[in-house]
Amino acid sequence: MMREKNKVNINKIFHTKFKYILRHKDLPDDRGLLVGPPQTPLSDPPWDVLLRRISREFAQSKLTKLITTPELSEELLSLDENRLQKAYKIGLLYCAPLQTTEEEWFSNTTTSISFTNFLELLGTKVRLLGFKGFSGGLDTNLDGTGEYSIHDDKTFKDYEIMYHVSTMLPYEKSNRYQITRKRHIGNDIVCIIFQDEPKPFSPFAIRSQFLHVYVIVSPVKCKVDSYHVEVVCKNGVPYFGPPLPNPPIFDDPISLKKFLVATVINGQNAAWKTPKLSDPFYRARGGIIRDIVNKSIPRMNMDILLTPPQSPKKLSQDELNSILKGLFVDQLKYKGKPPDISLVKDLLEKGANPNIRIPQPKPLKESSASSSNDNLDDSYFSSTLPTPSSTTSSSLPSSSLSQYSSFKLPNILFATIALTDDPIYVKFLINYGVETMPKDNHFPNAFVFSATYKRVETMRCLLENIPALSDPKSVDTAINDTYNSVYSKNTQNNVLNGYGTYGNRIWYNFTKFKNQIRGK
Repeated sequence: MMREKNKVNINKIFHTKFKYILRHKDLPDDRGLLVGPPQTPLSDPPWDVLLRRISREFAQSKLTKLITTPELSEELLSLDENRLQKAYKIGLLYCAPLQTTEEEWFSNTTTSISFTNFLELLGTKVRLLGFKGFSGGLDTNLDGTGEYSIHDDKTFKDYEIMYHVSTMLPYEKSNRYQITRKRHIGNDIVCIIFQDEPKPFSPFAIRSQFLHVYVIVSPVKCKVDSYHVEVVCKNGVPYFGPPLPNPPIFDDPISLKKFLVATVINGQNAAWKTPKLSDPFYRARGGIIRDIVNKSIPRMNMDILLTPPQSPKKLSQDELNSILKGLFVDQLKYKGKPPDISLVKDLLEKGANPNIRIPQPKPLKESSASSSNDNLDDSYFSSTLPTPSSTTSSSLPSSSLSQYSSFKLPNILFATIALTDDPIYVKFLINYGVETMPKDNHFPNAFVFSATYKRVETMRCLLENIPALSDPKSVDTAINDTYNSVYSKNTQNNVLNGYGTYGNRIWYNFTKFKNQIRGK
């Protein structure tokens, strides 16, 4: 709350005006203006009265005044600006005639004259090497994401857009799925689909956790510089403008460009309100607010109260690693959710190692159960702590299970997979360098490990972002290595007895599951 300098004199009694912001974990914040009760020019503001006017839930005895420092003001300003987005990265995918699958769309290396003309309409072709404007995550130092892209900062004042153009991103001849191209476009929230020939488009045609809004553009035949436009969204995206004209055809390129820019900006802002995208944001925001409060609460120590605030002691990497490890161990112990993403991000940015090994809680004693022909398959997709067969038949010795459960998880990614199916959390960890192929031969790669928990969304995310995990040979190797390292020879023989080969039995179910999450 802030007192304004100017005062209103009503019948020679001073009434001070106050601006206030009531910040919530969930947006929007409450903002307003109050006129305080009568007071003398030198008297202190009646905070209890003002707080009750803002909300009846406030009780003076339950509120604590924070220590005001320049750092507090900067952190609150940063919190408020967090969602005031002025720069956007938007996907742009070219679809040639007769193409129907995302593999075909992402593999295009040549385009049509219509698409070239559309790019010129949309923005300026810029050289990425040395580019100083908003890059949208494209490489401006080494040409790692292509030499050129399309950029726009002239349509609306203060708004900047970098387009991820599929045909300008690097093409990998040996990669059917074009992971590099999809890594950028698949992680955008809005994508413009340019079709040389108009055809119906499904928002589920491209497998992505993030894409929610598609703007489909196609040239109108027999009309120069005329385009047909449609907007398609995934479920849960609230309505946003501007409305499409009727019929949805634009003959003026300038009007089309303004409509497209307004649509992709408003569409992304609307998509942020869907639970899929907003929940991680609100968790992070809540963690930031708690952190601000904890750092600014006055301590009952006169030395602290009488001396100016000092910068906190810089933690060593060992201390940061210990804190990070403790966050995940606590959650694994009580089978909770992953630690607040903002706390983890803060530790990683300060130098914590994302690939520290995480101890597993001691497994609970399980009562033995009689074996059946279905136990082997079910156990491979167990959803308990990461022992592939920790709750199954007595044909697997308890000593083997105890030995496996005593191994530390390779890193915080594996701990996250053990706790939840959250692709956004997983993508965040990948961006901070977590290893998906652990050096510990007691564990498979992250994709196979996710399968043991049926983490379908996580598996999709891993396939979209880690090219090597989409190679069936690496999955086969990981399964075989895990099996050979975890089970003794005698145990393998016992399991194989009556079931055919282990590989055939496991891989049959795993292949069906893998094909399902790939959408085949």
